[in-house]
Amino acid sequence: MRKLSILKSTFSLVLVLTMSILLVNCSSSSNDDDYGPSTGNTFNPTDFALTIRKTELNDGNKWMMSVYYDLKNTSQISYNKYEQGSFNIRFTVKSTDGTIYQTVTSIPYIEAGVTVGDFTYLDAVNNTKTLDPATLTAVIEKQ
Repeated sequence: MRKLSILKSTFSLVLVLTMSILLVNCSSSSNDDDYGPSTGNTFNPTDFALTIRKTELNDGNKWMMSVYYDLKNTSQISYNKYEQGSFNIRFTVKSTDGTIYQTVTSIPYIEAGVTVGDFTYLDAVNNTKTLDPATLTAVIEKQ
């Protein structure tokens, strides 16, 4: 009778441990789950379409420029930097004396086929410079 009791206790312990492990695995979550489904395919810079909508020198400050742009995910899967790698947009502008200024903006989560509107600033930090909006370039690059 005692052997049956030990066997029963051991079996109960194994059953409780197994159920605990299963419960923990089923209930754990990750912030990455919030980004939606992904096939895990790699992204390339060509999977994004960047359109600069407007550039303007800020309030007469010729050394500071606002850039308004649209960024579209042209692929068939949602972009998630944790699964497809990080991408940035590198904005470059020259001042009238030829000095080059840059700012880098990271690309956020974008669902397949969706366009996101955003803006960024470029500034020469030195208020004696004048930025030339005609020299603005934007390049999407993998980090």
